[in-house]
Amino acid sequence: MYRLAGLVICIFAFALSSCSEQDEPTADPATSSRVPDDNVFKDQVRALEKAEDVQNTLDEAAARQREAIE
Repeated sequence: MYRLAGLVICIFAFALSSCSEQDEPTADPATSSRVPDDNVFKDQVRALEKAEDVQNTLDEAAARQREAIE
């Protein structure tokens, strides 16, 4: 019984040590998309990202205009 428990513990420890976190290359968030290139919805996601960028640009321009008026 103790042999079986020892074997199970060894297997469990081996499984935990083999599942280590791997470093992923860091990408520039401004040029990378939230989905991989082989995704079916990549065009739609890129269009949404572009719309978000346009909205951010408009918000910044509106803030500058409000400051200029004050």
